[in-house]
This record gives sequence, C-alpha cells and structure tokens, in this order.
Amino acid sequence: MDHIVLTEEEILEQKMHKNTLLRAKHLFDVQGFLKIENLFPRELIQAAADIYEKGLNFDEEAMTLDFGTQVSDKRYIVPITLKAPFNDPALYANSLLKPLLEMILGPELILGSMGAITALPGALEQHLHADYRCLFNENMGMSCSIPTYAITFAVPLVDIDPVNGPTKVWAGSHKTYPIEQKMTSYPMHLLYGPIGSCYFWDYRTFHAGGSNHSEKMRSLLYMSYTRCWFKDFFNPELLEMGKEEYKALSAEHKKLFIALRNKQEIQKVC
Repeated sequence: MDHIVLTEEEILEQKMHKNTLLRAKHLFDVQGFLKIENLFPRELIQAAADIYEKGLNFDEEAMTLDFGTQVSDKRYIVPITLKAPFNDPALYANSLLKPLLEMILGPELILGSMGAITALPGALEQHLHADYRCLFNENMGMSCSIPTYAITFAVPLVDIDPVNGPTKVWAGSHKTYPIEQKMTSYPMHLLYGPIGSCYFWDYRTFHAGGSNHSEKMRSLLYMSYTRCWFKDFFNPELLEMGKEEYKALSAEHKKLFIALRNKQEIQKVC
C-alpha cells in the first residue's frame, strides 16, 4: 500500500512540498483512500485521547458503553463536543492537510461532522459498506465518475495495529457501483498506525472496521469533510460547538462550520 510519510522539513514548516502534495492527491484519486503516517503532533492527539476516554463509561463486566450509539457488535459511535482540545485548529484545520483537502474537495470545503468510533475488546469485524448511498440510482456509472464530494477522516486515539482493529479498505472500489458483486476484483488493504497518523477515504470507498482481538478499547476520532453543497442525511449528525468556542474562531475557520448555521449565527459562504 502506497502512503505518505512527511519529512522533518515539511513538519517544521507545516507545509507539504509540491511533489508530496501531488503524489498524495494522485494516490487518493487512484486508491480511494490515503494514509499519512506522521501528520499530527503525538502530544495533541494523546491529550484528546485522554479527555475522550475519561468521558466514557465502560462497563467491563457487561462489555457495554453507557455513552454513544451502538452500531454493530461491541462498536459504538460517540459524539464529540468541539471544546479543548478538540477545538484546536491543528486538529480540524491542520495546515499540512488543508491544501490537500482543498485539492480533493475544492476551496470551499466544510467540516460536516466530528465524532469517535470505539470498538470494545472482542468486537467483531464490521459489515462491508460505503459511507453513503449512490447519488444517482438511475445512473450508477455517473455516481462513481464524478469527483469526490465527501471524505471520512480517521485519527487513531490509540496505537492501532493488526490486532486491535485496523480498518479494511478496498482500493479502487470508489469507482464502481454496485461493488458487492465484484469485491474479488479489488485489492484489500489494512489501515492502521500509531497516534499521530491518520487515514481517510472517499465516501464511496468500500471498507469495514476490523475485529478487536485485544483486551483494550480501540478508539478512532473521525471527521467528515465535504463540498459545501453536500448534506449527509443518512449518517448521525455529529457536530457540536458551544457559542463561546464558536465566537473564538477566526473568520477563516468559521467558514468550515457552515453546517452549524442553524445553531450559530454563521455567514453563508457558498
């Protein structure tokens, strides 16, 4: 699996070199997903992970979470409120990442959601799926030939390995609907990595959360970035920010949060 490893110079300058940016865009277009090994400072993600875990009520005996929505066997979607440390622009508007997102989704991209997915110890493999339905049922070919309109962006909150729950993803599957009958034509890859890494995929790419064979929870922070005209009506609406946190945003960062315009006083940007 081809992926991106940022150089020390790129991390220091907080800017991808042109060749890195072009290669990253090419890999995403071809594969339908991309992994970047060392995008975030480990201390930033560790702080977010610590806050997140403290807010969970994990019943080890019953093997359940009292917070969040169970979506499959021992697997939960948990809402995240955008307050410290989750409201750090280095997380949701990362300067290394944003130029790449703009190449994929256009300069008026928005943040559609932020939440977490936690797989408890013993969680079974998730069902194969894409994150959204075919846009045009009467012309499925058109649905997979148009440019990317939304991506799911995953940030490990623990060091993820092949044992505790990698994400299975099928390269190129974003280019064909319906995909279930043709899965053997597409190579499967395992996405995982340490805290500080990330991986993301096209909404049309078929994937499945892996089994958690460890004795600890496996949690991923996830964000959806979309084109400004797209509204996800089928997945949980997870984007919460208090008024004070919103007021503290810069004018540029407020543009990312157009999805909150019914909850905050947000200027229309597209």
